[in-house]
Amino acid sequence: MQKEELKKRAADLLDKIDTKSSSANEIINAYTKTHRYIEAEDRRTLLQMIWSVIRAKARLAYAYPTSSWIEKITLLEEKGIPNVSKAPEHVRFEVPAWFLSHIPQPEQELPLFLEPAPIVLRANGKRDEVMAMLQEEGLHLHATEKSPYGMILEERALITETKAYKKGLVEVQDEGAQLLSCEIGIKPHDDVFDFCAGAGGKSLIFAQIMNNKGFIQAYDASPKRLSELLKRAHRSKASIIKTITRLPEPFKKFDYVVVDAPCSGTGTWRRSPDMRWKLTEKQLKNIVSKQAEILDIAEAYVKNGHYLVYITCSLTYDENEWQIAHFLQSHPGYILVREKRYSPWRTGTDGFYMCLLQKR
Repeated sequence: MQKEELKKRAADLLDKIDTKSSSANEIINAYTKTHRYIEAEDRRTLLQMIWSVIRAKARLAYAYPTSSWIEKITLLEEKGIPNVSKAPEHVRFEVPAWFLSHIPQPEQELPLFLEPAPIVLRANGKRDEVMAMLQEEGLHLHATEKSPYGMILEERALITETKAYKKGLVEVQDEGAQLLSCEIGIKPHDDVFDFCAGAGGKSLIFAQIMNNKGFIQAYDASPKRLSELLKRAHRSKASIIKTITRLPEPFKKFDYVVVDAPCSGTGTWRRSPDMRWKLTEKQLKNIVSKQAEILDIAEAYVKNGHYLVYITCSLTYDENEWQIAHFLQSHPGYILVREKRYSPWRTGTDGFYMCLLQKR
């Protein structure tokens, strides 16, 4: 396919990404499914054009305010990302202006969100042995510095086609999610309620940390997400995970109730840079209200003397420290044990917040 034709297709997709609520990944995936005839090399070039523009959207708009998408693609190819050192801070950091006041130390945090994130895997077994299996299949990777389970891919690969993945020995999971799961304090023979389980990333690593001894109740309102969790649990031989789609009466109490709350996802902006421009202050306020409702319900399942764990993949005060301050004010029976932020600047990972609360 001619280069100019690829630019035109990239521009059409950029226009859809810019105007629709769907994520760039959803729009691109839908396009590639209906255009399977595009050759692999052309597809890679098309995607590179799109993501390069998305990652520099604010800086390109500032430097070339009247340029079309095609012109911006060409300017990036010929001149690279423009120097915008005199631009407002939010332009240099590629975020909406309103967002800066909602996070701590944006001047340290946000520059590191401009670069793509690494692909991190979790070994469900002895890491050295899993790495050796993957290397035998031609993958290039190295161990993470902090997580005892993590492995970083040095180049893209189709993980789901590897023998290690099919045997349940490897999952894709950011090192930050691995670290916070390890740092909660869950141990073998505990009872754990994964309150917003989704597709099960946390449940699966909890089962690994617990040596598959104990009990994990995974709840999510979506049967589809829980179906994916069950497939992953079966593949990884995590037999202690049981799923429910309706909340039981709170007669059953748990050692740990883990609320991996629905959130703004701002901590994953390295992976989804288009979502920077889809989040609004009104949406953030609605998310915070929903999180508070979930915490109010979840805390009823915590044993006295045991723990409520609150997690987001967000950078904002609103969803993290301020959310917990509000919860503690309205729930005096809890005390804050510890809280921690994770991010590219702080821990070399995606952005997360984890808070451990104890019920007295």
